[in-house]
Amino acid sequence: MAEELQSLLEKINQDGIMKAQAEKEVIIADARKEAESIIADARKEAENIIAGANKNAQDITHRATGALIQSRRDIILQLREELHDRLHNAVKESTAAALEPQFMAQLVKELAQSFCASPDAAITIRCAVKNTDALDQALSAALADSFAKKPAVFPGNEIVSGMEVSFDGGKCFYDFTLDAVSDLMDSYIGEQLKEIFQAAK
Repeated sequence: MAEELQSLLEKINQDGIMKAQAEKEVIIADARKEAESIIADARKEAENIIAGANKNAQDITHRATGALIQSRRDIILQLREELHDRLHNAVKESTAAALEPQFMAQLVKELAQSFCASPDAAITIRCAVKNTDALDQALSAALADSFAKKPAVFPGNEIVSGMEVSFDGGKCFYDFTLDAVSDLMDSYIGEQLKEIFQAAK
């Protein structure tokens, strides 16, 4: 009887151990599956986060690059405008200083030698009011030996500096006023600046 009871107890114990072992293995398998699922979800989420971060970084880099390119363009345009304005002012000041009566008289003499061979030519000049008398005297001295008629010098109220010269009695004038000479120099300087900036690109 004791042996049967012992055998029964051992069997019950063995069945319990086996059942517990089976449950343990099921629990471990379920836990392993759950862990694998959690790890897979975590990896996927991490990949999504990394992909999103990379895209954001690319977008930021793209925007920053665009902003830098635009800033460079703006700076070059501002620099070009500033240089042009400064050169324009410098040219205008230098031109105004150069277009003095003595210089203009010499210029008229050289132009007359090139454009009118006849000593009877009628030379007409319009200049700034402030320079009328001085230019008249300078021309009398410069052209006294070359032309029979004294050049006619008239004030031009709209002329700030420089002059307009005619060798056909005022029908056609050559423009050497401050505005005309400055515009000519501006055009030349503008082309030179354009070449400089093109070379700098």
